[in-house]
Amino acid sequence: MRQLRINTICTVSITASIFVIIAVLIAYVSSSSYQMVSGVQSKALDQTAMIVAQSAENYIEQSVGVASSLAGQEVIRDALDGSTLAAQDAQQLLHTYVKAFPAYWSFFVFDVRGRIVAGLNADLKDMTGGDRFDRDYSKAIFSGKSLAFSSSVMTATTDASMLIYVVAKAVYAADGTLVGAVAVCPRWSDFTAKTIDPIRLGQRGYGFALDATGRIIAHGTNKKLLLTDLSGQDFIKKALKAQKGIIEYPWEGEKKFMTVAPIAATGWLVCMSAYDAELAAPALTQRMVLCGVGLVAIVFLAVLLTVINQRLVFRPLRALSDFTARVAAGDLKAAMHGQFRAEMATFAGYLHTMVEELKKRLGFSQGVLDGIPTPCGIVGPDFNMIWVNDEICQMLEKTEPRESYVGQRSGLFFQNDASHETLSDQAIRERKALSLEFDYITASGRQLRITARSTPFYNLDGTLLGSIAFWNDLTEIYNQKSRIEAQNAAIAQAAHEASRVVEHMADASKQLSDQIGHSSQGAREQSSRVAQTATAVEEMNATIMEVAQNAAATSQSADVAKAEAQSGAHLVTEVTAAVQSIHDEASRLTSIMDNLGEQARGIGAIMGVISDIADQTNLLALNAAIEAARAGDAGRGFAVVADEVRKLAEKTAQATTEVRHAVGGIQDGTKDAVTQMEAAVQRVAEATSLAQRSGEAIAQVVRMVEAAGDQVHSIATAAEEQSATSEEINKAIISISSIADATDQGMAQCSTAIADLSRQANELERLITSLSANG
Repeated sequence: MRQLRINTICTVSITASIFVIIAVLIAYVSSSSYQMVSGVQSKALDQTAMIVAQSAENYIEQSVGVASSLAGQEVIRDALDGSTLAAQDAQQLLHTYVKAFPAYWSFFVFDVRGRIVAGLNADLKDMTGGDRFDRDYSKAIFSGKSLAFSSSVMTATTDASMLIYVVAKAVYAADGTLVGAVAVCPRWSDFTAKTIDPIRLGQRGYGFALDATGRIIAHGTNKKLLLTDLSGQDFIKKALKAQKGIIEYPWEGEKKFMTVAPIAATGWLVCMSAYDAELAAPALTQRMVLCGVGLVAIVFLAVLLTVINQRLVFRPLRALSDFTARVAAGDLKAAMHGQFRAEMATFAGYLHTMVEELKKRLGFSQGVLDGIPTPCGIVGPDFNMIWVNDEICQMLEKTEPRESYVGQRSGLFFQNDASHETLSDQAIRERKALSLEFDYITASGRQLRITARSTPFYNLDGTLLGSIAFWNDLTEIYNQKSRIEAQNAAIAQAAHEASRVVEHMADASKQLSDQIGHSSQGAREQSSRVAQTATAVEEMNATIMEVAQNAAATSQSADVAKAEAQSGAHLVTEVTAAVQSIHDEASRLTSIMDNLGEQARGIGAIMGVISDIADQTNLLALNAAIEAARAGDAGRGFAVVADEVRKLAEKTAQATTEVRHAVGGIQDGTKDAVTQMEAAVQRVAEATSLAQRSGEAIAQVVRMVEAAGDQVHSIATAAEEQSATSEEINKAIISISSIADATDQGMAQCSTAIADLSRQANELERLITSLSANG
């Protein structure tokens, strides 16, 4: 169906309003004119009827006067007394009356037996001998009335087209006795032809007369109805009943008015009948003129209003309509075009403000809808979907674009059954928020645990706009619940196991603490032994220095011996003494070297002990690191300390190895020196033996002295090397002492960390106990 435009509606409305106003005015004027004309015409009808009735009364009164005049004639009374001569005179008198009154059809005189004693009609026919005893007017006279009328009109005996009526006047004797009556018969047709027949009311209106029984006794247009009894017609009944006034009645589909006026003397009625349309013809003509003028005015005003409305209202409204249509279509960047005047300019400004506000609110609403991360759908009051988001489509495994589901029944969208009443439908129907948790099977067969909440929402006027439904997938939560319950059981079991582990860890911490205590004691002992070793090394260094000095002196003596041996035999004694001295010094040096070897072996033993302590410390540090790793985060600090202790132990072991190698070098040098000294002593002994043989072996003594000098030089060199080695040993021992101190400090830190670990183990045991209790 084509929608009407506002221009058409306004034009039609205004035109219709003008039409209604003019129509009302025309109707009022026409009605008032009609009523006025109808009243005037009705009054005219009534006046006409009354005038005709009055004329009829006058006519009848004249007839009564004629009858009374005739009845007062002496000759009439004599004729009624039975005088034949008087009867002839009476007949002659009636002849005179017939000639004198042409408006009368006949005159006659009848006695008390109803027999006409004298009579003559307009045709001069003698009526004598006729019988009128049974006539209504005769009966009225005989009953004592002095004046009587025929109840109706009748046709003349010799002229069927002539209607007459009878006026009878009683005739009394001198003593007042009724002797008969005089009757005159006026020509009723002549009277009606002059008074009723000419009357025309409008085009078809006419007059007619009724007798007292409802017979037509006069009719202005249809003579065939004369003497016809119409007493059965409703309007005749109304006329006979009313006797006077205006009667409205339908006739052959048209509305007619009839006025009634009585003829008092006879009881007859004069009626004037006319059609309403003809009576109101002036009013109808005026109505047509007013309608024409009104139509022209309506067309003119409609055109004028259309032009004005087009320029001032509809053209701006069309521009505003185009603007709002573009905005309604989603083009929020649309702009207004056109000229706006008066209220339209204000309206355009308000509309622009409204659109700007609409942009803000729509942007806010759209942003809120698009920002909903939860699966959501909106159902309209007709139970059809009006909005869904991608999340609900993904949850329900809807693969079509979400816009394609707008307008779909909510039952079809949510449950794949259009007849299904969804929670949203129920919320709309009950107008309250509803929640439901249920199992949902998707198209792919996945079973989900869903909790849904649907809330109806309304506009600012309280009109229900629909309901918004949020679906939450609790499947993972339920699965996590199951997993958490299993994990709780596992945690309880693990807590029980952890409790035992904590107990073991506490025991291990105690043992580790004891071991660290022993390690600390060993470190202190190691430090003491290192200090003793340092003292021994210093003493050994002093001895070596003395050996070096003795070796230097021996070298000088050997040089002197060599010089002395070369100088001659006379020095043999001195050589022998020198050799003996060398023998003694060599023996003492051998003893010193033996002592030095013993001391070097003591240092090696100490180094072995230190190495064993370092290995034990390293092993304890490894055990501590393993226990700290088992303790997790609580043992992390202790693990760091244990690692530092392990590194110190490794450095100690490395330094000990270096010292062992140095001591080994000293031992090897000492062994070489002892060997050399033993060889020197043996050679000195041989020199002594040779010295005893004196000069015989001077040459060989010289060679031996040279050899001894070389050996002494070697001893000096070895002593110097031994002194340098002793310095290295001293430095290593100082480093070992520092490492031992650091080890002692590390052991103290380890002890503190073990105490913390024990305290944390106790706290862990308390937490495990609490966790097991809450489990």
